Amino acid sequence: MLELKEEPKGKITGIIQDTNRLTATIAPEIKGSLTDALKQNGVILVLNLNNIKFIDSTGIGVLISALKTARQHNSNFVLCSVQDDVMSLLKLMKLDQIFDFSENDC
Repeated sequence: MLELKEEPKGKITGIIQDTNRLTATIAPEIKGSLTDALKQNGVILVLNLNNIKFIDSTGIGVLISALKTARQHNSNFVLCSVQDDVMSLLKLMKLDQIFDFSENDC
């Protein structure tokens, strides 16, 4: 489900494969993979959400949990290529003020 690729300088890029929805169905697997990657101190994990068109409350919880894990381990969690519908939801929940976003690091 979550494909992670390690790059130089402690950067990891990730993309959710084989689905366009981040929901309760796949949330435990995605959360586990993100948590494991973010437990490495000082890592930068950039999650590409280009193909995610829908996120439910459990999916939002996964992203918040990943951000919390990153902060606990002096790591960075960045979202990139967020679709308009997903960004609208993040803005509605005021999470656009909490997450870091990038269009250049995808």
